[in-house]
Amino acid sequence: MDQRIWIVLLLLIQIVVHGQSPEMVFEPPSPDFISLSLQTHEGKLRFGNQDEYFLKSDGTYISSRDDGYFETDKRSSHNRASRHAFVELLKMRFKKEMFDAMDKTYFTERRQNMYEEEIKSHTAQQHVLTLANALCNKTQSVRLFCNPKEGDCTSVFPKDGYYNEPRNIKGWGGRGASEFQKLRAYTTFVEELFPSVEQWADTLYPDNTLEGYYVVKTQLEQYDFKAGGYWFHTHQFHNQGFLLSWHDLQPVNSSERKLLHPNGSSLLLQMAPDKAEDFSEKYQQIFLVFKVSASLNGLENYRADQLKTTFALDSSIITIYSDDSLTSKVAEMDIGSVEIKTR
Repeated sequence: MDQRIWIVLLLLIQIVVHGQSPEMVFEPPSPDFISLSLQTHEGKLRFGNQDEYFLKSDGTYISSRDDGYFETDKRSSHNRASRHAFVELLKMRFKKEMFDAMDKTYFTERRQNMYEEEIKSHTAQQHVLTLANALCNKTQSVRLFCNPKEGDCTSVFPKDGYYNEPRNIKGWGGRGASEFQKLRAYTTFVEELFPSVEQWADTLYPDNTLEGYYVVKTQLEQYDFKAGGYWFHTHQFHNQGFLLSWHDLQPVNSSERKLLHPNGSSLLLQMAPDKAEDFSEKYQQIFLVFKVSASLNGLENYRADQLKTTFALDSSIITIYSDDSLTSKVAEMDIGSVEIKTR
């Protein structure tokens, strides 16, 4: 059997074994950049809480001694880098004016009194550095962010199959680089690679709308015998996740508005006591899935550099799973008929 086919089969086996959905891959316009691999659910993008990869459907974790650990670890590394890079690319469409003002020949130094165009140029150059760190493959990263005078370049970059961590922003030219090395690395990226990055960004959801599923994780609390079920409190939905947050929800009816009550609200999953006892022994946390349409609405501001997003529910049905890979469905709730309690 061809070695490449065998490797693909092994990866597919790992996905099936651990119940993980196939990922949506965005191929780069050039081999100089990494591909973006984003999690999905039922063929659409997954927002909010993400699959942690290492949690199996039975509640146990993949350990470093298990077969397939390193492939899972690499997949997790790729996904973290992909989510960060994807968001950085989406931001670019709202920074056209800033990038137009960017000095592509020299660094715009920060000082106390700056004209507006200088502020835009300086800010754009900082964002370009973030983009280069997020998107460049290992070969280009070594070229742009490693100073050969400091020793072995490859040792300061992730091993093959792993990706740069989003929080790890390397400076132009690498550690100890001179002002000449820094400027050379910057102008190299801007002249040779940045045009392709701009084109790539323009191809990603150009109408600023994305369809997918918003996922929240909640803890299973005490059974309410009087109400006959478990309450899910919306204050637990405010965890930070990929692209969307719970406060981005735009309600369109009274039931949805109850979900966003300023004092918080709770949804009742009705369940008979005999079933609930078995349920509580099996599960400590569960995952609620909402089918949504999301919109990109610009940036908060240049300083915060946060995308403004909103989303609307495409279905009143909330699907409930017991695992973060969303393979073990345990219940459904209809927002239109479920009991919602506000505080």
